[in-house]
Amino acid sequence: MAVKKSIAIIGEGETEWWYFETLRIACRYKFKVAPDFPQHSDIPHMAKLAEDYVKRQTDYVVCLVDMDRLLRLPAEMATYQKLRKNSSRNVIWIETNPCTEFWFLLHFLPQLSTKHYVSYEDVLPDLQRYMPGYEKTARYFKKNNLYKYLTEHGDLQRAIGYAKELTRLSEATPEDKIAYSQMHLVFELIASMNEDESDKTTIKSENRNRNEENRRQIIDFIADNGISDAKTISKAIGLKPSRTRDYLKQLVDEGILEVEGEYKNRKYKIKKNFPTFAENWNLCTA
Repeated sequence: MAVKKSIAIIGEGETEWWYFETLRIACRYKFKVAPDFPQHSDIPHMAKLAEDYVKRQTDYVVCLVDMDRLLRLPAEMATYQKLRKNSSRNVIWIETNPCTEFWFLLHFLPQLSTKHYVSYEDVLPDLQRYMPGYEKTARYFKKNNLYKYLTEHGDLQRAIGYAKELTRLSEATPEDKIAYSQMHLVFELIASMNEDESDKTTIKSENRNRNEENRRQIIDFIADNGISDAKTISKAIGLKPSRTRDYLKQLVDEGILEVEGEYKNRKYKIKKNFPTFAENWNLCTA
């Protein structure tokens, strides 16, 4: 049985929790939004929680960080940079400058903007043009489904595209301290995990098709050559003897073949009155 990859998403406060929880429910994703209830967390607490999830063998742990406070407080920025550097390999730190609300705003902007925002208070007036009445409160979040509103009234792919470009610009000219969001990396991670699961499904389908082809070749060989032993069948169709015997046992158990002789001298033939492959192959599939 395939083991699906796991992901935990840790935010600093209520905004991140409500956004990713509504996204998780809407898209039926199986990631974990942590902690279980919205709360304000400092960077050391987030780092500790992230390492706890690593110890639980979580494949990826995403930590969402608002940069406005860190940019104002050099000591906290130094702590963040140290913790980030020393984090486990599968802990991913995602920055938004100044705050998560800027990521929301990117869903609505008609064109890319490098306008400078220092804080949540700076972003709020522009965001409220598109999300009237928005406020960072539990009351608002309970009444309004964040992910649903942003995707129905805004454009997620637009936000992802803007986020990629602004991240690139911020890395190219860090001295400009432009507003940016790395949130697109979270969606790329989720997409890659979904692709992994899709690949597993494809592989399983390919294996099933290969099994059916091998079974068909065994039945066709016996139908053309009459009663045959496992060694002869194995050599003729190019399968390992042990694998050939597995298929032969399946086909006997399903009543497609019958066997004659003792263990070392077993020979196989098509069961009397069984339809040929061309007539009814669906009876031969697993």
